[in-house]
Amino acid sequence: MSSEFKTLSKILSYLDREIVDKINKLSEEEKKVLEYFLQNISVGNLVALRELKAFYRVNDPRTIIRKLIDMGLIDQGYGCYNLSRALREALLKMILQQMKT
Repeated sequence: MSSEFKTLSKILSYLDREIVDKINKLSEEEKKVLEYFLQNISVGNLVALRELKAFYRVNDPRTIIRKLIDMGLIDQGYGCYNLSRALREALLKMILQQMKT
C-alpha cells in the first residue's frame, strides 16, 4: 500500500479479514477518501465534500462516499459522515497499542 495511506496501512492488522478484503479492493481515490475519514472520524457533509475536492484532489467525492457507505466503511449521520464503528474500534485499538510502546 502506498506511503500516502499511512493510517490505512497501519490499521489493517487490527481489522477482521472481511473488512481488509474490502479495503484491498478499493481504488486509489477510494483509499484516499477512506484515509481522510481515518484522520477525521466525523465530518459535516459539506465540509467533507469541499475538503476532499480542494485538498485531496478527489474528482467526485460524493460518489465515492456513497460507495464507502454501501460497503459499510463509512456511516451517514444527520448532516455528517462518520467512520464506521468497526473502523473506529480498530483505530482506538491501534492508538492504545502505540501508547503502550
